[in-house]
Formats: sequence, structure tokens, C-alpha cells
Amino acid sequence: MPTNKFGLNHTFAALTLVFLVVFPLFASEFRVELMGKFIVFILFAFSLNLIWGYTGLLSLGHAVFFGLGGYMLALAYSLQKGIPSFMSRFNITEIPLVMKPLQSIPMALILGLALPAVLAALIGFFVFKSRVSGVYFSIITLALAKLFEMLVINLQAYTGGFNGLMGLPRFPINGEPLSLTSYYYVVLAVTVLAFFFTRWLAQSHFGKVIKSIREDESRIRFLSYNPANYKIFIFTVSGLLAGLAGMLYVPMNGFISPQDTGIAMSTGLVIWLAIGGRGTLMGPIVGVFVVNWLSNLLSEQYPTLWQLILGAVMVLIVLFLPNGIYGTLENWWNDRSLRKKSATVEEPLLYGKGEVL
Repeated sequence: MPTNKFGLNHTFAALTLVFLVVFPLFASEFRVELMGKFIVFILFAFSLNLIWGYTGLLSLGHAVFFGLGGYMLALAYSLQKGIPSFMSRFNITEIPLVMKPLQSIPMALILGLALPAVLAALIGFFVFKSRVSGVYFSIITLALAKLFEMLVINLQAYTGGFNGLMGLPRFPINGEPLSLTSYYYVVLAVTVLAFFFTRWLAQSHFGKVIKSIREDESRIRFLSYNPANYKIFIFTVSGLLAGLAGMLYVPMNGFISPQDTGIAMSTGLVIWLAIGGRGTLMGPIVGVFVVNWLSNLLSEQYPTLWQLILGAVMVLIVLFLPNGIYGTLENWWNDRSLRKKSATVEEPLLYGKGEVL
């Protein structure tokens, strides 16, 4: 059965990768940029899949780590030519000391990874060491998302406030921004590496432990494991991947706002994973593509009704495919493989050397 399971994942992953590699060759520039954003969202969905899909902890504030990574790089781009306009409007004539490290793009990249990871580790330490889980963990992360969004808006002299940061370059190297196609492949390469990393982590001994925590935490504790330490680590890794996704999003989108750090983005992420199938390797990819492509196509064809149609489709998927689209497909594939395996095992018991036993 494992061979068939991974055969399904490998086949689906290979077909998806081939499609994404050749996509810029036949799509318009607008579609390529759109697909680039979706690939970033896939990476973002990988991060939530680690904590919700494999560990069973629903985070409703994961956009905080996404936004923190994104704002680190966006602020660094804004500071490259001195005092940006959103600061000068408030008569700020010198870059604050705490923001001076962001004048270096490499330092901003490091901080964009480190700060989300450190924040996730701190939250995880206080929450999981106190044995907070379930709906209480979800409420805490939801409050965190709202708090961070309000913080970004209120610190408008340093973050651009509600209007966000715009006109950001596409990952300039030696002063020249990358072309859209070049940056698309950079994003795709990073996301592929993240896919293999999450696959390796899920199949390792560590992955087996966190899945066991999801199923029965008390039994894992009885077996002398410390679930809190495992949760802290996986939440930290999840925060780091979300921060990485945020940094990749900024050059692709050219803009970041408080809405990318708060409740709306966080709940959208949950929907993508629920539709695709949490706890599966390919579920995040399917969920992001289905929801976002459907949103764009429906909004173009039915500008006044698209949200109603999309909502109805999502309700139907949740009702009739509770494990998500890919989760249901994977379960069907595994059941089919198990039936075939059972048939091959039972056949020698029914028939000997040409005789019926």
C-alpha cells in the first residue's frame, strides 16, 4: 500500500511540476504573474499543513509570520534610497536605529526568516508548555493576527499604515530587477525545495511522532515523549516557512499591506488547505489552485455573482468531501490498492496447483 500511495503522490507531483515549468512558455505575462503568486501561496500552505495537517493544531493567525517576513523585505527595499515618503510625511529625517539593519538587503533576508521563526518559537513555548491546545490555541492565534494587523496600521509612520508599501522592485540583483519569468522560476525552485523538505519531515521519525500527537497526545506522553517540545519545534519551522513565503510574495506582487498580515489572509489559508486536503502532500497545491483559479475565472465571467458561486462550491466540497479533494482521492486510491493486495493474498488460499482447496 505505501508504494501505491507514494506512486500517486509522485505522479501528481511530477505532472504538476511539468505544467508549472512550461506554463510561462504559453501564458500571458498577467497569467504568469498570477501563477507566481499562487506558487507563493502553495509554499504558505505548506507551512500551515505542518502544524494543522500533521500535528492537528489549527492556527488562525498564520498570516502574522507571512506578513512579518514580507514586511522585512518590503521595508528594506523602501529604505534603499534614504528616507521613504511615508516616513517623510511625518517629519522623520533619520532612519530609526532599530530599522538600520534593514538598509542591507541580505540582512533583511536573514531577519525575514529569523523573526517569524523566533516569534513562533516564543508563542509556542508559552502556549504549549502551558498545555494549551484545540480551540484555545486557535483563539490565541486569531487574536494575534488581529493584534499584528492593528499594529502595522497604527505604526503608519514606519510601515506605511493602511495603504501598505507599494512600488517594490522584483528582487534586484546588482541594481537591476529580475524579469518576471526569471523570478517566477526562482519562486518555483524554492517551493519545490520546500515540498521535498516537508515530505522528508512528514516521513521521518519526527513526522511519525507529530502525527501520533495529532491522533492521541496522552498516549504519546505515556510513552515518555514530551509533546510540547515537538509542537514548539514544528510551529517554529512552520513560522519560518511562512516568513519565507512572505518574502517571496513581496517582489512578485510589488506591494504588501496590513490585509496580508491579518485575519482575512489567515482564514483564506485555512480554506485552501481544507479544500485541498490537510495532512496530505499534495493537498495544499490542489487547494490553492482550485480556490484561487476559480476565484479569478468566476470574477472575470460573473463580476457580481462570483463570490456567491464560489461560496456554494466550497460548501459543497466541505459537505461531500470532508477530507478535501486530494484527501478523498488519496483515500480512494489507498482503499483500491488494499483491495487489490487482499485479492492477491487470498488467491493462493483458494487455489492450489490447479485444484480448488
